[in-house]
Amino acid sequence: MARELNRELFGPRSGVGVEQDPLNPPATPAFAKADDLRAVHLHIETMSRRMKEFESRVESMFTKVEEMSAQNKQRFERVQGHFQRQNEMLRSSMMEVHNKIAQVVSRLNERKLSENVVKEMVDRHASVVQTFETRFNQFQKVMSDQEMQLMHARSELKQALQELDKLKRL
Repeated sequence: MARELNRELFGPRSGVGVEQDPLNPPATPAFAKADDLRAVHLHIETMSRRMKEFESRVESMFTKVEEMSAQNKQRFERVQGHFQRQNEMLRSSMMEVHNKIAQVVSRLNERKLSENVVKEMVDRHASVVQTFETRFNQFQKVMSDQEMQLMHARSELKQALQELDKLKRL
C-alpha cells in the first residue's frame, strides 16, 4: 500500500485545475520572501522574548519553591521540637503519676497491715472479755451457791439456837 500525503493539511491549492508537485513548491517573488523573512524574524524575536519571560518565571517559581521548602523545613523542625517537648512532658507526667500510684499503693498496704494488727488486737480483746465474762458468770454462780449455803447455814444455826433456847428454858 502506497503512502499519500493528506492534501487538506497544506491548505487549498492556488490554481484551479492546475496540479502542483508537493515536493517542488511554485516560485515566489523576492519581495514575498523578504516579507516572510521579516515575519519569521519577528516571530522568532517574539518567541525569544516569551522564552526569556518564561525562564524568568521559572526562576522566580524555583526561588519561591526553595523559599517555601526552607519555610516548610523550619516549620517541620519547630513542630518536631514541639512534639519532642510534649513527649518529654508526657513522660515526666507519667513518671509522676506512677510515683503517686506507688505511694498510694504503699500507704494502702500500710493501712491494711495496721488494720490487720488492730483487728487482731480487737479479736484478742474480745476473747479476753469473753473469757472474763465466762469466769465472772462462774464466779457469780459460785457466789450465789455459797450465799445459798450461807443462808441455809444461818437458817439451820437459827433453828439450832432456838432449840438451845428451848432446851435452856426447860
